[in-house]
Amino acid sequence: MDTIHILAVCTGNICRSPAIERLLAHRLGESAVVASAGTMGVVGAPIAEPMARLLIGAGVSPDGFSARRLTQSMIDAADLILTASTDHRSAVVALQPLAMKKTFTLLEFARTVPHVSASVAHLPLDERIHALARHAYHARPRLRFSREQIDIPDPFGASQEVYVTAFTLITRAVDEIAPILM
Repeated sequence: MDTIHILAVCTGNICRSPAIERLLAHRLGESAVVASAGTMGVVGAPIAEPMARLLIGAGVSPDGFSARRLTQSMIDAADLILTASTDHRSAVVALQPLAMKKTFTLLEFARTVPHVSASVAHLPLDERIHALARHAYHARPRLRFSREQIDIPDPFGASQEVYVTAFTLITRAVDEIAPILM
């Protein structure tokens, strides 16, 4: 089995996408390579302090992180792309239209794939990821989630409450999809 590459995307790559990256990597261990980038990445910046504290509270280290700006080569190398919002999903697809079938908001993916997890559980991980992405892609027009249902609010510069809300949404989604991806 080839190594699976998952890419998390948000705006600055200092709050939401690093949290997705670190939480997924923590849960998946060596079964996948998880990275992140920002559509307007604050290149070289660490994880924002309020998000770093939430990660530490969850037993996940924020150390050694360095924000990156999203590139087409990152998109091309990913087997699955999970974004913080529909705007980020659109930005990924605008940069690489062929990524449409493997790019979802984290919450969209988490709300879609558990319904088929049993039917793909027997597949090797690389085949399972692609089957789950196909299912989520084909379910997208039928499910028609609103932005409120599948966008994680941007906590940057906001109150601690917004950080907690974003982190809680990310954690719940990761808890939903990680067992399916292991």
